[in-house]
Amino acid sequence: MAAFLESETYRSLPGIALALDEGLASTTDTYSVFYGERLPWWVDVTAHGPTGHGSRFIENTAVEQLVELANKALAFRDGQRAQLGLDEHVNCAHAVAAKTLGDVTSLNITTLQAGVRVGETFAYNCVPPKAQCSLDIRISPHVEPSEIGEMLDQWCRECSKDEKNKVEWSFLGNGNDMKKHSVTSTDPNQNPWYAVFSKAMADMNLKFEPQVFPAATDSRFLRALGIRALGFSPMKQTEIMLHENDEYIPESIFLEGIDVYVGLIRSLGGIGKDVDA
Repeated sequence: MAAFLESETYRSLPGIALALDEGLASTTDTYSVFYGERLPWWVDVTAHGPTGHGSRFIENTAVEQLVELANKALAFRDGQRAQLGLDEHVNCAHAVAAKTLGDVTSLNITTLQAGVRVGETFAYNCVPPKAQCSLDIRISPHVEPSEIGEMLDQWCRECSKDEKNKVEWSFLGNGNDMKKHSVTSTDPNQNPWYAVFSKAMADMNLKFEPQVFPAATDSRFLRALGIRALGFSPMKQTEIMLHENDEYIPESIFLEGIDVYVGLIRSLGGIGKDVDA
């Protein structure tokens, strides 16, 4: 999508009033409609420290500093998870309770790297001068991205031992693309297309709830250009099993969803461009 929006094909279009993108299933009779999503930050964290023989008590090592930061990251993760009010007996990455997953900021440590390489193995008797980890952070629109950046800065300051032996973080990729949220307004006065969407759903006697998408979709590239985008997959009474084993959708729900989409697109497609006037 990012490449398409930079293409001549996109620039030749007369304009996009509203985009429909993927959503999530709903375990109830109320559909989920997503007006925004969490901002994905992929972050590299690197700690530097003294090296030496593994038989000594070397102080302020890179691994020691990185572990200290990792503990702060995991404590933050626990705090955000607690806000969901998840049932401890439910082992589902997408289970939601008190809040939806999109309402909180998630953090996961996705890689850990340290060690002095010797050929295709490591020197087990050598303290590594560098240790690294990567963080997958999904920032809720309810939180300013700058707050997460300041939090990472603070963690690095607190875990760094001195100017030489310190911890630093950086974006994976272009950090300029990760500095702000972009959402689609659900105020009918600001976004008349949302009013059309709402009326179409009501005319079909369908209930829906606006939410923040917990992961990332192509909509983020559209919204960043000011294009309205809603994430919607008409799958009710269906367990959310993204990328899990035995993911499925009941046949009756699949067929019903087709009718919902036909009715929705028919209503949206029947509105003239003067709706934005």
